[in-house]
Amino acid sequence: MDTRVVYLDKGKVWLEHMTLPELKPNQVLVQAYQASVCGSERYFYRGVNVRPRDEAHGNPDDRARRASGRPRHAYPMGPLGHEGGGVIVEMGSAVDEYLGGGAVKVGDRVGSLTYPTYTDYWVVDVSRVQPIPEGVSFEVGCLYEPLGCAAWAALHMGVKPGDIVAVNGVGFAGNIMLQGALKAGAYLVVAVDTVPEKLALAKELGAHVMVNAKEEDAVARVLDLTHGEGVDIAVDAVGGTGAGIVQALDMVRHNGVVAMYGDNYAPVKEFCFHRFHEDGLEFRGLNAMHYTNLQAIENMREAYRAVQRGVFNLDAILAHSERHKLAEIAEVFQREAEAQDSQPSLKTIIVP
Repeated sequence: MDTRVVYLDKGKVWLEHMTLPELKPNQVLVQAYQASVCGSERYFYRGVNVRPRDEAHGNPDDRARRASGRPRHAYPMGPLGHEGGGVIVEMGSAVDEYLGGGAVKVGDRVGSLTYPTYTDYWVVDVSRVQPIPEGVSFEVGCLYEPLGCAAWAALHMGVKPGDIVAVNGVGFAGNIMLQGALKAGAYLVVAVDTVPEKLALAKELGAHVMVNAKEEDAVARVLDLTHGEGVDIAVDAVGGTGAGIVQALDMVRHNGVVAMYGDNYAPVKEFCFHRFHEDGLEFRGLNAMHYTNLQAIENMREAYRAVQRGVFNLDAILAHSERHKLAEIAEVFQREAEAQDSQPSLKTIIVP
């Protein structure tokens, strides 16, 4: 069977055709229903990337990749797509249960934990997909990886009743995290971004103060709101170049929490750790996926219980998300790169 796959280089995305391998006993064949663009891929397209010296050690399951000697973030990248899901249409002879439990059967709707999801079909070890739980729509379930990560971060960023929270970057993840802060009892939630449409959604979702960092000094505004003290929790949901974490650090109070959701690829120039020591700051790295495979799945299940309970307004987020065909993906990346500080789509969805 042939399928389309996507590759990426600096400033370039393209489709290729490949022939799928025969199923091994522990693998399943998945027909793609939906994929979505990760912010990391937008950065890689623009050339914001990890230096070989900064590559992560990776969890124990990454041994084979590390042994290959090729840096994980080397160009060209692909086949791409790690956000998505589909339907199991064929099973290997030894496939029985999902990792973490539950019988596998043809016709199951699953979310993916691995590459590639920018495709028509893909073959994958059954341990790298999970059934979409009851009470979660197929469209939402295909957001398994990004939604699970953002929801888990919202549950674990440390907000207590009465806290003041600043969320730097209110795209897909940031707007989920600010909802989590509100549900946890935050006294004041400040949404910071440069895109008016994303700030408008943050307001709709309940944020108390919206700050357009393109129009005013976001740090000065936050310090003014807190009488010079800073916020209890400062979230970086920007990633990429480190601008979000620097801004979050400038906003957090003495003994506060810097909650880092965004993945920062480029070295941050002139970054100083003095405040971490002298102000007794707590640093929380928030990504549900970067544990062992089983831990990651358990983390995602914890997040999806919150989704099933209706903790997050996903309809509003999806209403602000664009949809495109796989054949259009090169144009999608180019257009979003050209409007990197103004593109309004919270989660750009790609369908076959």
